[in-house]
Amino acid sequence: MGTHMWSEQHGRLPGGPGGESFVGREAELGRLDAALAMPGAVPVVLIVGAGGVGKTSLALHWAHRNAGLFPDGQLYVDLRGFDPVAPPVTAQEAVRGFLLSLGADPRTIPASPDAQVALYRSMMSGRRMLVLIDDAASPGHVEPLLPGTASCPVIVTSRRAFTSSRELPPLEGPPSEGPPSEGLALEVLPLEGLSEQEASRLLVRTVGMSRAHVVRDLVPHCAGLPLTLTLVAARVAARPHLPLDALTSELRAAATRQPTRDLTPTETGPSEITPSEIGPSLRVAFDASCLTLADDAKRLFLALGPAPVPDVSLAAAASLAAVPAARTRTLMRLLEAAHLATQHRPGRYRMHDLARRYALQHADPTSSATALRRLTDHYLHTAHRGELTLAPLAQPISMNPPARGVDLTPLTTDDAALEWFDAEHDCLLTLLRWTADHDRNEDTWRIAWSMDEMLRRRGHVHERVQVWQAAVFAAERLGAAGVQCLAYRRLGQAHAQAGDHAAALPALRRALALDDHLRERRRPARSTAVTGHLVG
Repeated sequence: MGTHMWSEQHGRLPGGPGGESFVGREAELGRLDAALAMPGAVPVVLIVGAGGVGKTSLALHWAHRNAGLFPDGQLYVDLRGFDPVAPPVTAQEAVRGFLLSLGADPRTIPASPDAQVALYRSMMSGRRMLVLIDDAASPGHVEPLLPGTASCPVIVTSRRAFTSSRELPPLEGPPSEGPPSEGLALEVLPLEGLSEQEASRLLVRTVGMSRAHVVRDLVPHCAGLPLTLTLVAARVAARPHLPLDALTSELRAAATRQPTRDLTPTETGPSEITPSEIGPSLRVAFDASCLTLADDAKRLFLALGPAPVPDVSLAAAASLAAVPAARTRTLMRLLEAAHLATQHRPGRYRMHDLARRYALQHADPTSSATALRRLTDHYLHTAHRGELTLAPLAQPISMNPPARGVDLTPLTTDDAALEWFDAEHDCLLTLLRWTADHDRNEDTWRIAWSMDEMLRRRGHVHERVQVWQAAVFAAERLGAAGVQCLAYRRLGQAHAQAGDHAAALPALRRALALDDHLRERRRPARSTAVTGHLVG
């Protein structure tokens, strides 16, 4: 879920699988050992397999187990290539995130994508780091993130194999200001389901040896998928005294059914028709998990699925559910216990994209629309509060009242506002992109206004430009001259902060013309020149 990146100097790798959720894979771990130690080229291992088969768990398990081999740390990004709702992280966003993790000053990162890649590879030169690229949708998602040095191996996970030299070509090196790149040594590691013995170990480890006989009949019908197995184990743990005959029968019947077909998104183009990501046995496991949930927990689960953000805080989840934060915390614990959501960082929750897909398919459209309105209002009104705290002299914009049930975070100090903005940075950017893509133009420009001071203070000059470009498009679609004037003025200021004065001047001239037009409409008898506030 945003650009989730960690460098070992600043923290730990995300979501390492615990002892109870990882079993077997000794052959695959051995292949990773061999492939990532290959000398003389940039070692790249592509772990490819179906959703829920455990690609990310394998990659993270290997990374944690071999952390000592990389004294300069690890870089990780979840590209969200197959997320059914939230937009994927673009390669340019991921490169910029890697640069920030490596210590680059955001104000000095070049604007050109090629120059950013060159800087990234230059900063990686001479380091010993692991790069883990999770959930890539296409070769274009991956190639700019390759470090170009043999001392920095790369693990990529994807549901799509891209193995030919045409799809993932050897590195030709970054532009001249960067160091020369070395060739690629690409190894494709197909990942299948767990063996029945490994699947039994996983289930028994979760439910306990004393109940091994209870789950033995379930194992052959779970397709070896760790996600299905953990959902079944959670179902057994939640209702230990209920007979499992019905669940076993449903799983047995599901194992004989062919997968349906549905739409799977790609990075840049229209959706492709592919085999459904939710196979029959996994669908039965989701059904069984939902049957164990209290009604309000199930409503929250179904509301989380369509939420167009990579993860949620407790306050955001409370807004989706329209229930108090204390009750929401309990509901999230229930979803965690059922393996329908994960607290991947303290106080932040996300769902496996297959769980999101299942929730999306079962959500009521009217209820989802209402919940999304509350979620948008949570981010918009809280960000608006933060903006006014950080820039108290700013002229406030008009705001509709938040929907009933929205949980708003009080941001009364600069430190509190910046801390909240930093935590919600990815969600705000993703939500802004989503509102722009869905013609929610009023929300788009108001979100842009409400995060402007944070972007300016943190030096995110290129993001500030992109945010106000989206706001300009939204304002043009609205046809509101006042909003257009504001958006063009802020876009010009953003370009100027980024050092692109050639782009700043046309935007500021457009803002000046719109401002003159508005003044003439208000006072037709007077002609006024406007200058100072355009650069203030």
